[in-house]
Amino acid sequence: MNALAELMGLAFACGASDFGGPLSPTEEALLAKAAPVSARAASRTRRAIREGYDPLGDAFLKLRTPFERRALGAFYTGPPIARSMLSWALGRDPARLVDPGCGSGRFSVAALLQRPHLEIVAVDLDPVATLLTRAALAAVKARQARVIQGDYLTVDLPRIAGRTAFVGNPPYVRHHDLSLKTKAYAAQLAQNAGYHLSALAGLHALFYLATLAKHSSAGDVGSFVTSSEWLDVGYGSIIRQMFVNGLGGRSLLVFDAESIPFSDVMTTAAITTFRIGDELLRIRVGRAVSARRRVKLEAHGRAIERAALGAYRRWSPLLRETFSEISGDTIGTMFRVSRGQVTGANAFFTLTREEAQRIGVSRFCIPLVSSANEVFEAKGLLRDGPQRTLGLEIPRELDIARYPALAHYVRVGEASGVHRGYIASRRRPWYSLTFPRPPIVATYMARQAPVFARNPDSLGLLNVAHGLYPRAPLPENVLDAIVSRLNATRAAFVGRGRTYHGGLEKFEPGEMEALPLAGCNEPAS
Repeated sequence: MNALAELMGLAFACGASDFGGPLSPTEEALLAKAAPVSARAASRTRRAIREGYDPLGDAFLKLRTPFERRALGAFYTGPPIARSMLSWALGRDPARLVDPGCGSGRFSVAALLQRPHLEIVAVDLDPVATLLTRAALAAVKARQARVIQGDYLTVDLPRIAGRTAFVGNPPYVRHHDLSLKTKAYAAQLAQNAGYHLSALAGLHALFYLATLAKHSSAGDVGSFVTSSEWLDVGYGSIIRQMFVNGLGGRSLLVFDAESIPFSDVMTTAAITTFRIGDELLRIRVGRAVSARRRVKLEAHGRAIERAALGAYRRWSPLLRETFSEISGDTIGTMFRVSRGQVTGANAFFTLTREEAQRIGVSRFCIPLVSSANEVFEAKGLLRDGPQRTLGLEIPRELDIARYPALAHYVRVGEASGVHRGYIASRRRPWYSLTFPRPPIVATYMARQAPVFARNPDSLGLLNVAHGLYPRAPLPENVLDAIVSRLNATRAAFVGRGRTYHGGLEKFEPGEMEALPLAGCNEPAS
């Protein structure tokens, strides 16, 4: 039996067609294909929902792989986090709860188990999710519930006289997967509200924006849990702007990297609380060790002045207990940091020395830094050697027809479709690239602080590490001193990047430029 049809049959048997208002045509089409299920299975499912479990959501997570759910950003919230957020929100005595990106309705049902008469509006783009939410609401006999299968960014929510609480886990969808139409709509929404929106902002940032700029009124409250990357990255700046100016941010709680806030995605998590229009003098910022225990929001960390918080470009350092304001020089004051070369087809553009010699293209190759491990093992100094991987460099203006062996290798690449790859197809010509040769190389993603190494042999750099380029000429001995001192103080850089599940930390170029460089501009004695 088809698993989706069986799940839809269970939702239908639980009452999905009778709760939450009119079905959308897409929902109706799904229910029309529902497979019959036993009355016993339906009764068992309804009982589990009333006892606070989410059997429909659990079945959905098994039905779709994490890869399949990633397109819609469907990563479900664990019960302790959901209960913590609802405890805070319901304590503000709302007349209505809006559940944006409702999934299987975990927040909505948990709220109704505490407040049976609470008005509920649940919104999700995925019709499977909204049908599961309808079934769960039917199981708890929701008295005032509306389920909308639609886009939270554009849907119209009716105004009410009382307070609305917006509580949920906005979908985590990167900007690459958002349509141009969605981006244009969000940019206009931000502009109308007086904010700047980066084109790189993900869907979770747009949910914050829509909540403030379209759906809420002064005095409404909210609590969202999302990936915590918006604390530091440039495209998360709109959330930081809104949090201190308009959204009415009250508290920020970030879980330690070792916690597991979402069961099937490697990311950290941040919970915010806000009250639209508030202008608190101080906002509470703190950390939680475990996502498996219920926490009391607005009770952790320390109070930071709202004006000061708004002035920081990155917020992760504020979570360190030993935080002190970074002053003086940073890497960015002396260096420009950028990524290594993305080839789009390493199998074509990287070769061993033996391969390059056999093919006849050695004269067009340079030695590379092709692995972050090479930097970790370099002890501060990268050197060329016979075992180094080579990179094929073909200048744009080169007439490859004059070099038969090279022209033949390019034709071999085209025959295998290399030129049709996403990266290669955007180069003109597709085979033309050069590798950067930075004087200093730095790792940017690991479960430890970045490691720095000098590159006196001008090795080319793949996108396995960052390159540091002096903004003004620096003597060799100064470069040596900078690398030595950066490596000596690298432990202090932990926590200043973007931390993912399990302690994996990533430094984007801008984040690496923000690392302190005090005392590194003089030669070692």
